[in-house]
Amino acid sequence: MASDYARLLKQDFADMTAAADSWQRVSRDMDGAFDQHRTKVTGPLHASWEGDDSKAALSFLEDIEMRINVVRTESMTISKAIDTVRFRMEQAQTDLRNAVRSAESEGFVVDDSGSVGEASCEVDESPDEAQSKLDRMKHFQEEIDTAVKDARKASADGHHALSELRGEILDRTNKHMAAESAADTQQAMKDLGVKGPQIPKDPKDAAAWWKGLDEASRQEYATMYPEQIGKTNGLPSTVRDDANRLALDQNLNYVSGSDQGVPGIPEHRHNLEVLKAELDKRDGATGNKKLYLLDFNGAEDGKAVIAMGNPDTADNVGVQVPGTATDMDSTGGQLSRIDKLQRSAERADPSANTSMVYWLGYDAPEIPSDDAPNLAVAGTTRADDAAPDLRNFTHGLRASHEGADRAHMTVLGHSYGATVVGDADAGGKGLDADSIAVVGSPGETVAHASDLHVGADHFYTGIADDDFISNAQDMTLGPDPNTADFGGTRFVTDTHGHSGYWKDKSESLANQGRIIAGRKPDEAPPTPVDL
Repeated sequence: MASDYARLLKQDFADMTAAADSWQRVSRDMDGAFDQHRTKVTGPLHASWEGDDSKAALSFLEDIEMRINVVRTESMTISKAIDTVRFRMEQAQTDLRNAVRSAESEGFVVDDSGSVGEASCEVDESPDEAQSKLDRMKHFQEEIDTAVKDARKASADGHHALSELRGEILDRTNKHMAAESAADTQQAMKDLGVKGPQIPKDPKDAAAWWKGLDEASRQEYATMYPEQIGKTNGLPSTVRDDANRLALDQNLNYVSGSDQGVPGIPEHRHNLEVLKAELDKRDGATGNKKLYLLDFNGAEDGKAVIAMGNPDTADNVGVQVPGTATDMDSTGGQLSRIDKLQRSAERADPSANTSMVYWLGYDAPEIPSDDAPNLAVAGTTRADDAAPDLRNFTHGLRASHEGADRAHMTVLGHSYGATVVGDADAGGKGLDADSIAVVGSPGETVAHASDLHVGADHFYTGIADDDFISNAQDMTLGPDPNTADFGGTRFVTDTHGHSGYWKDKSESLANQGRIIAGRKPDEAPPTPVDL
């Protein structure tokens, strides 16, 4: 007690501050090293190198990246642990000094052991006066003892938290170190009583919250709470991408090699592997072809939200919502679609910078069959469930956009995705889109284009003559949006079938590109209403 009291009273915390800053710099350096390695080394190799040798080499290189991320995560956690202990001990020191100062101001003395005593003995005190003095001495002694105990507890909690962070990056047998590192970080913060980021739900409020943080806090949250940061609409796309890629590696590391008998684990692992493989192929891309992972989920059929080009800095932003039977295995094909849409928009307006987003943020219906009938395709349940999330996402893009000029945002939907788009724009505050373009739509859940927030003048629809949807409208999803009575503009399509709208050099693709670029598409006569 005596030595702890004297040490706390005089302690200088500059060394702890310097140590916390140094560990945070290590974490930042590892973040930069990971990004450089991914975009300059493994990314280009994934795109150009094939065969058994490439698999072995890339496996080794990706293992290095995993270990870099472990150092990044644990260095940041060490920094936070040291800084938290410093803060708590400084508080205890302030409480101690205030208690000593108050005791001395009332005529008591505090010796080198931290014990409170009388400066002199008054022989003519009344019993009440003596008791009052004893009570005050006891009060100050309790304050001093509590301050010392608080400092001791802070030190002990810090020791326990730091003992969780073992790193183990040199252990070649540990195949789950990324997942363990993430878990150790959460346990260390729990040991210290540190809560995670308290992020507002509204995208605008979330954007304001992030802008109000200092850079150190931003780096801390993105590194220690990557899933939470990565999923937050309204935060910068660069931040979400960085956080989500870290979370993806941690999640994949967690499910890798797990018991095949655990329900859902094999599917979860497969989905994450597919997503990572598709991202890896394009890690060397630059400029408008660079991918930004804005959200993901490996459970069930999988979910993924991926931008091609940074939507926060783009002049035109397109959000493509896919339809029936889309799952994580569809990622490669869907990225090819948004690539074509982006190129088409750039041809329509070469002066504008265009970003395209693939939004599989919902559970798309499966294709019904006789063996596995699925009524979700014929109803709006999946669209109703998806609509709030799509609205939250597009409002998040508005909140994270940089610069004074508002981006021209088009939300596109194909097949059941068109129904999701209609449902989302009809409800709440709508999508805050400048235009909506749908192809192969089975209905928009509303009776007329004017029922959408975007309005009939900015609603566009395309349908191929031989698209089975054109002859199989299900009224539970809304009236046929291609008819004259529905309103809006039907644009020219020259492709075939339900999934041909992205054929190269087609008018179907060119017209979608024009809409994304804020141009008028070539109009086709609307389908007459059957009487």
